[in-house]
Amino acid sequence: EDYDDILRRLGIEYFIHDVGYVSSLMSWSKENKVDLSEPYQPMKLMTTQDNVLKMVIQSEVSEEMLDGVITNLAIRWSLRNNIADPSAKLNSVKKRLVFCFLKECAGTVKNIGGDELLEDEWAVNSMEKLGLFNE
Repeated sequence: EDYDDILRRLGIEYFIHDVGYVSSLMSWSKENKVDLSEPYQPMKLMTTQDNVLKMVIQSEVSEEMLDGVITNLAIRWSLRNNIADPSAKLNSVKKRLVFCFLKECAGTVKNIGGDELLEDEWAVNSMEKLGLFNE
């Protein structure tokens, strides 16, 4: 929750006005019958019964969890481009959390959602547009 401000600002930018925290995303997903794309996923974007986008975020995210997300990004990215691996740019907890947030958003984008590589690219490009790699 240390990064609540940046995550809520991102939510507003991407029309996600409901950001909530849970102690364990795995437990929450089981209780609510929500599939996670990766077992160590730190957040999940969902649509509520009122058709409102809600980002559910694990309140405490370990470095290991974020490392797993970035390792998988590097592996997927290497399938298409060994030279321009963006995972090296994700060199802070803040950038890694923002990537996770935007990766969840990418799943809702037409012609991108459902394709892991396109979702990765969309999230990285969005971070570049927001100037987050200039920090």
